[in-house]
Amino acid sequence: MIADLANLFRYRQLIASLTSRDLKARYRGSVLGFFWSLANPLLLLGVYTLVFTWFFPRPDMKQFWLFLFTGILPWTFFAGSVLESTGSIIGNAGLVKKVLFPAEALPIVVVLSHLVHFMLALPILLFASVGASLLATESHVGLSVLLTPLLLLLQLIFVAGIAMAISSSSVLFRDLRDLIANVMHLWFFLTPIIYALDRIDSQPMRILLRLNPMTPFVRAYQSLFYYAAAPEPLDLTLMGVYAFGSLIVGLIVFERLRDTLAEAI
Repeated sequence: MIADLANLFRYRQLIASLTSRDLKARYRGSVLGFFWSLANPLLLLGVYTLVFTWFFPRPDMKQFWLFLFTGILPWTFFAGSVLESTGSIIGNAGLVKKVLFPAEALPIVVVLSHLVHFMLALPILLFASVGASLLATESHVGLSVLLTPLLLLLQLIFVAGIAMAISSSSVLFRDLRDLIANVMHLWFFLTPIIYALDRIDSQPMRILLRLNPMTPFVRAYQSLFYYAAAPEPLDLTLMGVYAFGSLIVGLIVFERLRDTLAEAI
């Protein structure tokens, strides 16, 4: 496993180059180009603000639009990376069949590409949190926001591990993409994005939702940008466990399937 990590580090310039190529290809021919990375979260923020302020206000939660937006962004990073990783190796068969090409770089490139979009959306989230604080009688952002890089690092490791396992498995099981796409719909509602975990009365249900690997990540971002507080120690601990557990599993699965990838494609 350490050798696999060292191999990824050795090819870091190649990974950076492929990530840059992926980002450029994504907006090739687009008039606005990378502006869409800012336009999409801005539009999302505007829609949530309009709907949950004027049409469907939530009297039980102040600034519910901010709570929802805070949870949606890390979920989009996770779901987009995992879904796109299912075709990262299959779609680059020519590269994988080259003897010296590190196939594990392909899902990492997908994750890094989505990470860039997520990081571009974070200033908008920060602006929204500051704006909500000025409009409300309570603060939605504080010095705890300085912990954001730690959250980004842990989520990057977590998503990268899943992407590596999924991308290699999808080569052998082509139905995996459709299966994951459907699982994501259920997974979304099992993650406290449209509701607060603390407001669920059933303790067994709260415990069950706590076992959801995405729960501590979403709650951590909500703590920083909605509650203006540091993440709970339990959430940080679970994030670390899920992150490094995911990375270990991802590396093991990829290494087990590595020799079959070129033939299966």
